[in-house]
Amino acid sequence: MQTNNPFELILNKLEQIQTTVDIISVNSPAQNLPTPTDPDRIIDLPEAAKILCKPVGTVRGYIHSRKLPARLVGKSYLIKYQELITWFENYQAAYETEGKKSATSLMMENRKRYRKD
Repeated sequence: MQTNNPFELILNKLEQIQTTVDIISVNSPAQNLPTPTDPDRIIDLPEAAKILCKPVGTVRGYIHSRKLPARLVGKSYLIKYQELITWFENYQAAYETEGKKSATSLMMENRKRYRKD
């Protein structure tokens, strides 16, 4: 009676899955954020976080503390794309007119300061 090692079977299946994933990732186009055709389109919190390159919790904090315009619908926030862009430009301009660094550079400094090594 011949017994097969079950771990060999599992490893073979994992190799098949890995090659399939590699083939799919090579053939799929790069993921880019869609360019908005409608400036009044409504985006959700995760999409706004991708646009700002920030975590969802940080964007939620911007809504509460920095008056990012958003509407609470149920348990999630919805934001107009154009209002998000306008808010960011105004936020950045406020720092530049005060003679401080731009908002983008402040965000990057905070990211470096609180980065986990």
